[in-house]
Amino acid sequence: MTEKGYRVATAKHIHEAGFTMDTRGKDTWRHAKAGAKIILSVAPNELTIIKKVDTTRHDLNTLVEHCEKEADILILEGFRELVAKDLSVPKVVTVKTVKEASENLAYFKPILAFAGSAEIEVVGLKIPKIDVFKQPKKLVEIVDKRVGLIIKRRRALKGTIDIQVNKKTLPLNPFAKKFVRSVVLSMISTLKEATIKGDENVFIEIEQQRIDVKMKPKTI
Repeated sequence: MTEKGYRVATAKHIHEAGFTMDTRGKDTWRHAKAGAKIILSVAPNELTIIKKVDTTRHDLNTLVEHCEKEADILILEGFRELVAKDLSVPKVVTVKTVKEASENLAYFKPILAFAGSAEIEVVGLKIPKIDVFKQPKKLVEIVDKRVGLIIKRRRALKGTIDIQVNKKTLPLNPFAKKFVRSVVLSMISTLKEATIKGDENVFIEIEQQRIDVKMKPKTI
């Protein structure tokens, strides 16, 4: 997907209780033990951010917020309960047997493809089975066909409007962005001394009883 020009982020679900990416005894580990809730490890070619938070109540939007400004695609590995029936999340399901494929049909929706290296034939299903070692490009094309147009539309609208409620940026699909932005600009255009050219970025901040609307010319 990166070869096609997409910016890709990944998220790996780790079930092990008490797991940490940090290394015991290192300075960053000592910082956390001393009470730091956010630890930054800054190297010449890598920035690692460790946040000491309870993730058991995180929903999908919370995960997306961590990378949505820097990625077009977020690939999730695991997170079965979180995404199983979420129709906005297309799935690629790894299977070893035809029985596994049939069982997963009832659990995951929607399924783009079954993947794996096992030599099985999924008969009677309209979902393709991909050998990820022999047909990696075929799997890429399936994913690209599903998300490519969506990403293109989002890029066209990127930066045109952002809405924050209590410091949390709301996820907006392209239609919602276009609709809210049009309404806000239409309202402001009726005010005295307001000059709207149509290429402004709109930022709406809602915090308790305070509402701020800011606009600035679109920059490239």
